[in-house]
Amino acid sequence: MVEVKLFASLRAFAGEKQFATEAATVKELLQQAAERYGAEFAARLKIATVLVNGKNIAHLQWKKTRLKDGDVVSIFPPLAGG
Repeated sequence: MVEVKLFASLRAFAGEKQFATEAATVKELLQQAAERYGAEFAARLKIATVLVNGKNIAHLQWKKTRLKDGDVVSIFPPLAGG
């Protein structure tokens, strides 16, 4: 089982702070989350930062990153500020 943690506004849209999945890749996980939480949540996922075990998927294999039992995926909305 893969643990998925949601942060900030994504947590508010989902109405929960985490869920579990058996997705095999990040792409599959994001598709499941979009179906689970709806269109507005899905739109935010397109610009979210995704970490697998603390590593940004940009430094792994992007959405093709394989997931295994015990992995922790953290999803953050885009950050802004000044």
